[in-house]
Amino acid sequence: MYKVSEFDSEKAGDKLSHGEDVFHEALRKQLEYCHVYKDDQPLYDLQKIDNNYTIKTSKGAQDNGFSELFFNFNNYDENDDRTLNLSLIKRFGSLEIEELTEYSVVIAKLAALKLDMHVYVTDSRISLFMSDMANVHIVEELPGREDSMIITKDFVIGIYMGDVKKNHSIPLFSEIFFVQGLADGKDLSKIKYCQIEFDKIIGIGAILDTYNKIEALLAGFGIECFLKEHCSRYSDEMLNRYFVLKKRPSDANEENTCICADFIKLYVIPTFQMMQIPLKETVIDDEFNNQIDEYYEAVFGDDKVLGVLIRGTDYKLTEVGANHKQASAKILIPKIREFMEEYHFDKIFLATEDNDALDAIFSEFGKDKVRVIAQERFSVSDFKNIHLIKDLEKEKRTGEAYEAALEDITVNYFYALRFLAKCNSFIASGTCSGTKMVLGFNAGKFEHQYIFNPLTES
Repeated sequence: MYKVSEFDSEKAGDKLSHGEDVFHEALRKQLEYCHVYKDDQPLYDLQKIDNNYTIKTSKGAQDNGFSELFFNFNNYDENDDRTLNLSLIKRFGSLEIEELTEYSVVIAKLAALKLDMHVYVTDSRISLFMSDMANVHIVEELPGREDSMIITKDFVIGIYMGDVKKNHSIPLFSEIFFVQGLADGKDLSKIKYCQIEFDKIIGIGAILDTYNKIEALLAGFGIECFLKEHCSRYSDEMLNRYFVLKKRPSDANEENTCICADFIKLYVIPTFQMMQIPLKETVIDDEFNNQIDEYYEAVFGDDKVLGVLIRGTDYKLTEVGANHKQASAKILIPKIREFMEEYHFDKIFLATEDNDALDAIFSEFGKDKVRVIAQERFSVSDFKNIHLIKDLEKEKRTGEAYEAALEDITVNYFYALRFLAKCNSFIASGTCSGTKMVLGFNAGKFEHQYIFNPLTES
């Protein structure tokens, strides 16, 4: 992205002529800093800003191996209506701009021309890019209208702050142009498919949940999705045995297929984050589903069951977003006791990978009352020099032993999630892939539910 700044002849830079395509021209020439003129009169400077400059200071991003959060958009077409996502900005009646950048100028044009929104800017240089427009207002102070979306000077990702009203121009531009970001310069008119790839770090829950959401998101743009072969830490044989995922179409090729390999770039897009696309039981193979149903009936029969999900271990040790922090067993025990006393459950079904949480729940409610799936569990003390469960798994096993253990862990994980979804009521330690899948599988049938909210509770 280019920042529009005051003309400074003291700074070294290339010379560029002002015009309708000044930003595209700077991108084509790969300019880092340039002085912009019109008829030899100096107007302003353009300074290239790395779209991912904030990630260099994010410990959480580094711990999780993320090198980029945003597409670079070295070329884009603001006139390609088929690929523009204006759904978020359409929610607002006006636009207020705190800082003039390449992206805020482009967004202002889209708002004023395509959506007929009123645009308020304190920087008079906006008239160089948008002149003689009745709905563009140069003001001394932004009005702060109730119906305004605000493009902030500070780096703000609104969806992570719980308020999509305020965004820096980089995340907002990514929201609008993400389809073009995925295409990465390919002819958009020829794109039919999106190949989804996952890093070895990603667990099965996140794979299925993310695949489901990307598929639904891109369907609105006429793009079909499929999973790349051999792209995750799970073998294709195992995925095909237990789950229903689309394979590569026979006519998919480099020309008609875009790639979604850094799916984290979609998680900064409000439209993607706000999608309510529950994962349904149909993502699980029918035979596997039937086995789980039969086992649940054998274990619980007609018992009234409270399902409890506690996510711990690596969630405690890595830097996750504020809205994904998890409650400990100690915090949840009063809520579990409240549910047990008020609604008179016969049994508790506990799903957790955290050995410390398991011990705490057993100690509080007794082993006769609590049921669990037999699976490998971990304690925080196991993670001495390791941040993630998948790294601990690999440290303990290799080769065929690792593959066999991974399949066993995955099968147990889905037994646990489907068991939770079949319970009468549900308590969760917070928002995670497991929580989302349980709610999707249950489809709103829980009699009572409680999900810890770290933004309002402690």
